[in-house]
Amino acid sequence: MIVEDRIANWIESYDRNGYLNGSILIASNENILFNKGFGMANWEHKVPNTPTTKFRIGSLTKAFTAMGIFQLHEKQKLNINDYVGKYLHDYPNGDRITILHCLTNSSGIPNYTSFADFWSSTMRLPSTLNQLIDSFKDRDLDFEPGRSFGYSNSGYTLLTAIMEIVSGISYADYIQEQICHPLGMYNTGCDDGIRVVPSLASGYSFWEEPIHPAYADLSFPLGSYGLYSTTEDLFIWDKALKSFKILNKELTEKMFTPNLSSYAYGWMKSKIFGKNCVHHSGDISGFCSDFLRFVDDQVTIIFLSNMNVTPVKHLSLEIAKTIFEEKTSLPLPAVPIPYTNVEPIVGKYLFGNEDNKVLDISVEKGELFLAVPKTYGAIYKFKLVAVSHDSTKTTFLTEMINEQLVFYNSMSGEIGSVQYMDCTGKNQMLNKAE
Repeated sequence: MIVEDRIANWIESYDRNGYLNGSILIASNENILFNKGFGMANWEHKVPNTPTTKFRIGSLTKAFTAMGIFQLHEKQKLNINDYVGKYLHDYPNGDRITILHCLTNSSGIPNYTSFADFWSSTMRLPSTLNQLIDSFKDRDLDFEPGRSFGYSNSGYTLLTAIMEIVSGISYADYIQEQICHPLGMYNTGCDDGIRVVPSLASGYSFWEEPIHPAYADLSFPLGSYGLYSTTEDLFIWDKALKSFKILNKELTEKMFTPNLSSYAYGWMKSKIFGKNCVHHSGDISGFCSDFLRFVDDQVTIIFLSNMNVTPVKHLSLEIAKTIFEEKTSLPLPAVPIPYTNVEPIVGKYLFGNEDNKVLDISVEKGELFLAVPKTYGAIYKFKLVAVSHDSTKTTFLTEMINEQLVFYNSMSGEIGSVQYMDCTGKNQMLNKAE
């Protein structure tokens, strides 16, 4: 089976169950093999996602920030080995932390999105760049700069400030004037949450049905996770990085060279299926994204979603498996069968040694629902659809994401355990709580 047919078969298997939400672009040797939108860009107005829909791309932004810094280095406006104190004169530890440390997440600066009050309070409030820096600058470093790896949006906030100081223009203007517009990327920019961005998708979460996510003010993400883009623009970006159009070859190769762990400069570089892959993912308030660049094999996979529960990182890898003919499994068709004996299934099922983590199954108006924690411990709720049943077991699929539950009947007809396959393909046997 040729690669296009394998991709089409994979897409069809997931799409028929409604498991794909967002836009997907797949390319090989700079030729687009697949480019399509799925689900809704706006559920309220029934606007579908398309290849030209714009999405907030979260931390894919960091690659653009790194490019801006490297461009300024190439023009000798700064040096990536400079200490940040050269540009941010009153910054504590500014004589210990370099621009390179911030680029490679080895600065030791505490990550402000991990602070205890961030998700409940801070992320919802407007902030200037200077106010944001003030919120973390006096905290103790997590480690000696350059000694370890610690993912830090705070470090990329400092890079944003340095870019503005050195270039003399705003971060948003720099990204468009020096990176996007010269490449013909006219559908990429910085989203401040105020200006109307045509064709920008709305972000969603899920609780029995699509809902609005927790509000996040967009005044301060900027160079950490503040850009929007399209799959087609990011494909232009992908090709530009290979052709050294806006940065010379030597610096581009340095930008993709891991420093500590697998993190390079706004990108990660890993072996995936034994192949070199330059990649990054992102998420922000209802949006999630993944960008895989198998550089030696000339394969690019871009998945942007506006449904935060969509497991884009897992699905991107499954697409890569399909392309490289690695073993992959496809979801069962979600064709419902009649099933009314729901009461024995209702209850809480325990996740082994994981304290306080339970799979909670409830019944409402004769329908079964699964509530389960996902990323960051947030709980989501999905309707269960019975797809097969016999005297020993009953199999259910969830709506919206590919999860499978197989309930096993005891000799007395009671439900004692469930085999739970989550949306990343992980299988676990869970026992019902007493």
